[in-house]
Amino acid sequence: MDESLSADWLVVVIAAVLNMFINYVWYSRWLFGTQWMSLAKMKESDVKPNARAFILSFIVSLILAYFLSWFELHLGVTTVQDGLFVGFCAWLGFVATTQIGAVIWCKKPLRLFFIESGNRLLSLLVLGGILGA
Repeated sequence: MDESLSADWLVVVIAAVLNMFINYVWYSRWLFGTQWMSLAKMKESDVKPNARAFILSFIVSLILAYFLSWFELHLGVTTVQDGLFVGFCAWLGFVATTQIGAVIWCKKPLRLFFIESGNRLLSLLVLGGILGA
């Protein structure tokens, strides 16, 4: 494999940690946490943090950051702007299109879609920009 197409693991780990931070703030009481729990019909006890949840979330964040990095490397992304574009395209092509199915078929509230999909959009934009730089 071409060495120039290998991921910078330090940047991938930093991006994964940043993704977790974005999720923490997004779903906190200061932003959308209370509204999200209400729309998702969840109680605070349902989302109480624990070690297992943090570990699994970090693994998922690492996978997201690694594959976004992989896509950007193979697309030849070298600027923040191009990274933002890849992040947006990933959100539009893979996240928004799949998450809207819950609104269409499961009758989930559209506001819930905007909260959850908005979180993914912000994460993919930030990670795309960082990984593309």
